[in-house]
Amino acid sequence: MKSNKIGKYELLEFLGNGAFGYVYLALDLGLNAKKAIKILNAPNVEDVMKKLEEAQILYKYPHKNIVKLNEANVCDIDSKLHVIIDMEYLPKGNFENAIKERRVSIHDTLDIIVDCLFALEYAHKNGILHRDVKPANIMLCDIGAKLSDFGLATVLGIQEAASPRGYITHLPPEYFEWNCTTVLTDIFATGVTLFRACNYIDNWDSKVKCIPNLTTLINSGQLIDSLGFAPFIPLKLKKVINKACNPSPDQRYQSALEFRQAIEKIRKNIDWIPTGERSFRGKCIITNAIFSIELIETKTSFNVEVKKNNRKIGTYCKSFNDENSASNYLFSYVSKTLFCNN
Repeated sequence: MKSNKIGKYELLEFLGNGAFGYVYLALDLGLNAKKAIKILNAPNVEDVMKKLEEAQILYKYPHKNIVKLNEANVCDIDSKLHVIIDMEYLPKGNFENAIKERRVSIHDTLDIIVDCLFALEYAHKNGILHRDVKPANIMLCDIGAKLSDFGLATVLGIQEAASPRGYITHLPPEYFEWNCTTVLTDIFATGVTLFRACNYIDNWDSKVKCIPNLTTLINSGQLIDSLGFAPFIPLKLKKVINKACNPSPDQRYQSALEFRQAIEKIRKNIDWIPTGERSFRGKCIITNAIFSIELIETKTSFNVEVKKNNRKIGTYCKSFNDENSASNYLFSYVSKTLFCNN
């Protein structure tokens, strides 16, 4: 673009781009308010109407866990038609960046996914599939999280908006057989999102590209199994993710509600967050006590120190002759204390 002004908007910062357009932080000069605007190229009138479908979906079905749409307009930019979708600006950014920066604990992640599932539950009840659930499309805000970017959404039984394809690594195996999407497609994608976040996979695209037979694994629904879980992930959480990402649609959660309720049944204990490759810090949500655990290497041993309110807990501090045993103990301690036993 030749100018930093489009209609009533002054572009302040480039926020990102996807398959369907560019997103900017902009100042609405009329209201003196910051907005997030998505700019979509629309070469002809027919395409304009197609691009407006996302805005129409968001406007028709508002929800507290779906990014708010303010308005939509058609503008001429450099002698070409573009659709401008005006949305609320959420300065905390998206979930993907929070994962990369390790700003979210597993407890936080579960709360974020619950908010996402509330949004999907509402959308599905209104006949809307999202079809592109991934960390970059979940926005963080003061009240939790909001699902954004309905550019791939489908209005069931009415019309199709945009492409039928979602983010390929988040698609379930039945898509590649039947070439169609359902509620269970969104369930699977949300499960993959939960897997990525809990394992702190901050370089998803580059990580999966290195996997041999990637296409076969994606098409068969075996990608999650091939990657495996981080050693600090508790069995309860593994079971939830494995069910959400089950290759067989019949064995998956059958609704966003069922998926959400499975997460909500998990009783949280210590809210651990990584502070390094071999260290964690957390707060017990029951007692508010502050915990830390760290592997410290000396000349003669590998020591795991566990502290509560900055005081060592002698019972749980251990010394090992090899690093592998020390790491296993550290991760096992985190895993066992993330959630309550019942």
